[in-house]
Amino acid sequence: MKIIKFNNKNFFAELDLHLSKRIENSKNIYQDVEEIIKDVKKNGNEALIKYAKKIDNIDLSENDIRLKNFSSKENVDTNILLSFEKAIKNITNFHKKQLPNNYEIDKDDLKLKSIWRPLDSVGLYIPGSNAAYPSSLIMSVIPAKVAGVKRIVCVTPPTKTINPYILKLFEILNIDEVYLVGGAQAIAALSYGTETIKPVNKIFGPGNEYVSTAKKQVFGKVGIDLIAGPSEILVVADDDNNPAWVASDLMAQAEHDINAQSILITDSELFLNKVQQEIIRLSSKLSKKKIIETSLKNNGLIILVDDLNESHEIINYIAPEHLHLHTKEQNHLLSNVKNAGCIFLGELASEAFGDYIVGTNHILPTSGAAKFSSGLSVTDYMKRSSIVQMNKNSYNNLHKDAEQMAEVEGLDAHKLSVKIRQTSEN
Repeated sequence: MKIIKFNNKNFFAELDLHLSKRIENSKNIYQDVEEIIKDVKKNGNEALIKYAKKIDNIDLSENDIRLKNFSSKENVDTNILLSFEKAIKNITNFHKKQLPNNYEIDKDDLKLKSIWRPLDSVGLYIPGSNAAYPSSLIMSVIPAKVAGVKRIVCVTPPTKTINPYILKLFEILNIDEVYLVGGAQAIAALSYGTETIKPVNKIFGPGNEYVSTAKKQVFGKVGIDLIAGPSEILVVADDDNNPAWVASDLMAQAEHDINAQSILITDSELFLNKVQQEIIRLSSKLSKKKIIETSLKNNGLIILVDDLNESHEIINYIAPEHLHLHTKEQNHLLSNVKNAGCIFLGELASEAFGDYIVGTNHILPTSGAAKFSSGLSVTDYMKRSSIVQMNKNSYNNLHKDAEQMAEVEGLDAHKLSVKIRQTSEN
């Protein structure tokens, strides 16, 4: 892992250079996605079948696009299912607390209301193949259920064998509208519809670069949640910590893919050396050793600071998806942190708990987006309407003001629409 020092006068320039390295910039991908979307808009199911063969190497018929059978040839472990059910309970309880309240203001005979309603329909992209994550299905579905969305549509790439736990969770979560389509073509189908798939109002869920690019291109036709990039973690740790535990936190993100980013901030050179040694020792036993090694080599970073209390400046600059504070002064540090997706406090709060079981949502802003956005929540599946109700008294109290403001802006029809309501009774 590369090491840079915070007291270096070129620190932020060096940090920017490192952070930008992992951002993929394919010149052709935008055009490729654009063509796929046009094809799906024009040819519907025919295009979906074509791309299933071309991209996923799956022979799909029109009758196969919708998944009708959720049974699996593979058995599921009942104990593992109990863990998923515990996660569902915890995630549901946490997200119920996010339900917004309607409110009303009634002053001087002017009534203003704010009313929240669920979206009519949402599409959830569920990654498949080698990146099949049942936990992401739970994280996408539960806030939709809590919000009260009536139509929840799931799309997942066609494969010869669908993850048995994903199939079982479709049943447990009562999701019956599932389509075997992935990539940019899935986003296009959810946006514009086909003979089999009716369009939705908003699209959620992480995917590869093609999925992210497609979400950007269809935005406006439909809503989107966020543009998910490679996973990332920033760990702040002093030398009182177990270096093996910190090493495991860094590797847990690195194993996602070679573009994942793991960053350690510490004030101890001795400790950072111990962490690196533990990474070498522990990674040798892991199934994704090569991915971890490549990720940490290309994107891993250790930042050496003189005082951990000053690390909040770095944290807020990076705005990490996951932040883990392993320090004696973690509460003081936390009070100065403004930009982070999900924050884990203390040595026992492994980030994996947030991925799976405690109740928080693991679909979070990446690549610095925590500076302006939040993790997935119930309100993302809802919309708010404002209501204005007036009577004679409130009209008489405000009409002159509205007329004058319209006049300043040169909008005569606006002024007229207010003035014309001045009846003899007023």
